[in-house]
Amino acid sequence: MHILTTSTDTQSIKISARRDTSEPIFLLTDKTSRTTETISVTKTTDGDFMVLSASFSLKEGSQYSFRVKEGSTELYRGLIYCTDQTELDKF
Repeated sequence: MHILTTSTDTQSIKISARRDTSEPIFLLTDKTSRTTETISVTKTTDGDFMVLSASFSLKEGSQYSFRVKEGSTELYRGLIYCTDQTELDKF
């Protein structure tokens, strides 16, 4: 699970995808409303990891699922929890 904040500044998610892609598609689903949106991300690499950076519009205390795709091929799926709390070791 990845922890992000409600900030609309650029935040990053570091993942180990099934394979690399130059143009990832990031699909974010709000688990409460079951709505999905495509987020425009910037991709960089850190060793064998893919680092995806974007400006997210998230709600405090909400959970999200996300998928990273290349075309119709799914490369990664994960969860996001949104909190502005700073003691992250409690999650």
